[in-house]
This record gives sequence, structure tokens and C-alpha cells, in this order.
Amino acid sequence: MPNDGSLASKTEQWIADQVAALTQFADGTVEVYPGSTHPDGQQVIDEMLANRSPYCTVLFSGDVPIPLEEGQSAYEPTYELYVAIQNERQGSARKGDGTTPGTNLIRDLLRNALHDKYPNQTANGFYTDRTEFRGARIAFQRADAFVMLATCVVRESPAA
Repeated sequence: MPNDGSLASKTEQWIADQVAALTQFADGTVEVYPGSTHPDGQQVIDEMLANRSPYCTVLFSGDVPIPLEEGQSAYEPTYELYVAIQNERQGSARKGDGTTPGTNLIRDLLRNALHDKYPNQTANGFYTDRTEFRGARIAFQRADAFVMLATCVVRESPAA
């Protein structure tokens, strides 16, 4: 998918690629967040749930500078992953049912796929260093569907 060549865009795509490579997402949809025209949170959730389950979308959400020696800075950008899981069986969107993963398993898989990795991306004088999975929480829930928010920080350091 084309992007603007920024380090954030390259990293979003790297994260999406890591998630898409998981076996449990083979029948689902994984993408960099395409945006929404809906101002209402429930409508955005409905958009996510309209995709094949499991659905995952990734977006850069902000960063903080980390001062280094000699006036330089590294950065710690945060990437958010929204994962929508649907399952018609009561309670199975959260805990899975043996054929469809639930949010509990997805959390473990995301942590394993994204924690302590090296994306090896460069742009505009910076490179991506080590990743840190910062956890997941349920953002929306009902009996047949859950939306989980997971966060990953990917340290960016000045290129030598």
C-alpha cells in the first residue's frame, strides 16, 4: 500500500504486516487505518465490525521526545491497534470457541508478534529501534462482539 514515506507510515505498515502474518488473521482483515467520515464513536465501531472478523486496523497516535546527549532527541511514538472480534456464540468473542479466536488469544498473539522486535525502518534521518508492546484493553463489548485497543511503542533514534 502506498504511503508518504514517513517513518510513522512505514512503521504502521510494518505493524500491519506483522499482524497479517498471524495464522489467526488469515480469514480476517488487517489494514492501516483508512479513516472514517463518522463523528460518532458507535458508528466507527459499527464500521470496524462490518469487516471480516478478526479485523485489525493500525494507526500512529502520537509521540514524545526523549532527550539525548549533545541536544539530539530520540522519539517514542505510540501506535494503536484496534481489533474487532465477532462471534455468534454467546461469550465467544472474548474467549474464542476453538475455531474463531477471541480477544484473549489475540492479546497474547499481538504481544508475541510485536514486543521486543526491530522493524528496521528508516526515513528522514531516523531509524526504528526496539518495539515495546504496552498492553491491551477492551474498548467496546457486547455478547457477540468486542473491540480491543492494543498499544505498541516503537523507539525512533537518530541515524548515524
